[in-house]
Amino acid sequence: MKIHGRISRGQAFGSTFAAILFAMSASITTQAATSSQSQWSSSNSWPISRPSSDDDTTNTSTRRVKRSRSNDLTPFAPGTHNVSLELGQAFLMGDLGDKYNDSIRYQMHYTYGVSDIFGFDSALGYSDHSDGKFSMTSLTTGLRTNLTWYDKIIPYASVGLGFYRPNMQITPTNSISAVLFGIHAGPGVSLLLTKDLFFGASLTFHDVFGTTKQTSAGNVALGGTYTDFLIHAGMTF
Repeated sequence: MKIHGRISRGQAFGSTFAAILFAMSASITTQAATSSQSQWSSSNSWPISRPSSDDDTTNTSTRRVKRSRSNDLTPFAPGTHNVSLELGQAFLMGDLGDKYNDSIRYQMHYTYGVSDIFGFDSALGYSDHSDGKFSMTSLTTGLRTNLTWYDKIIPYASVGLGFYRPNMQITPTNSISAVLFGIHAGPGVSLLLTKDLFFGASLTFHDVFGTTKQTSAGNVALGGTYTDFLIHAGMTF
């Protein structure tokens, strides 16, 4: 009886001890799983690689093109815009020279570089002669040809056509004018001072196709020829 009681108490103790060990093991396993899950959550798991968008590629390419273009910027190079102010003398020729005096001429000039050789030219100019008795306003366009590149000196020639507006005073209170067609041609030279500044001079012959206006003083011929010699200073962008 005593032995049987001892065995029963031993079995009960062993069962209780096994149950405690099982509970402790389950608790440790649950804590380990919870800790591992929290670590994965805090570390954001695997890093996700995002492919670059077309906009990022386009922006990068655009920045590279802009940097390359700014490094290659040179006056009258292909794709450049060249603006200059011109000042000089207008020499009237023929009948205009017999009636009126030569005078200072002002002009604004623009050239777009099409290629290494050719450029698109346009200019707006004005001159006033003999105290306002005669004036000439011109808006011309044409082709500029770079003849060669010698160090930083660019000799060139230009030819084109345009519209001219001569204004002639008939009496102190009356004057006549007309918009006429004409052509121009001449050589020039530019000196590249920096990558975006230039200086030079040009000599241009203008032939304004004439017309006749009837006035109270009789028929008056408008038109004629003149040559201007201008110096210019400008910038490139």
